[in-house]
Amino acid sequence: MLLAYRLALASPRITAAGVESTEFPQLADRYGVLAVPSVIVDERPLFEGAVPERVFVERLLAAAR
Repeated sequence: MLLAYRLALASPRITAAGVESTEFPQLADRYGVLAVPSVIVDERPLFEGAVPERVFVERLLAAAR
């Protein structure tokens, strides 16, 4: 999650928010969150689980295309 916040600080095109799924189960259900961390981009689940920074950035860039 820290990387998502750092990317959001670096670019006005990125917004990051952390949500505790046990406190907001309706959001977890809405996006089908089964694992943490879960990354949602443009209202679509992108990936789940921890990944290296390089992979995280590559997946975000691919989603932006």
